Amino acid sequence: MDLFTGPHVTSEAGVFWDLDECRIPDEMTAAQALEKIRQILSDGGHRGPVSIRAYGDTTGLDFQSSDIKLNHFQAGEKREKMTKVLEDIVAWSGENPEPSVGMLMIGDLGDAEDDIIEVLDLLKIRKNYRFIIVTLPPPPPTVVIVMADLPRGG
Repeated sequence: MDLFTGPHVTSEAGVFWDLDECRIPDEMTAAQALEKIRQILSDGGHRGPVSIRAYGDTTGLDFQSSDIKLNHFQAGEKREKMTKVLEDIVAWSGENPEPSVGMLMIGDLGDAEDDIIEVLDLLKIRKNYRFIIVTLPPPPPTVVIVMADLPRGG
C-alpha cells in the first residue's frame, strides 16, 4: 500500500524518534532499527532522501551511521526532550520546502501534545506536508496514523 503519492514520493522525509518511548527491540541492533525505519518508508512508497533525529538515552547505542543526529536526554527529562523535538520539527520544516514528509515515532507526547499537533496541522495546511505518527501501545502491533491532506487554505 502506497502511503505516499504525487510529489510526496520523492520529497524529503524527516524522522523524529523518541528512543525511550519507541525502544529498539531487544532482537535488533541500533543499525538494524535504522534500516527498518527506512524500509517502512520505502514500503509505503517513499523514494526520497531521509534524515533521522533520535532523542533519549543514547548510552551504548551504536547506530554505525553518520546520517542520524543523536540528542541525548537522561531519563525523566520528558519535557526538555519534547521541547527539543518541537524545535527540531520547526527547524527541519524551515530547511525543507514543500512538499515534505514527517515521521514521528514519539509515543506519549506528554504536556507537549497540543503544541506538537498544532505545529503539524499548520505544516499540513500551509506547506503541504504529510505526517505519519507511529505509536507503540502495549501490546503491539504498531499503530500508524497518516494525517490526511487538507484542502489548501483551510
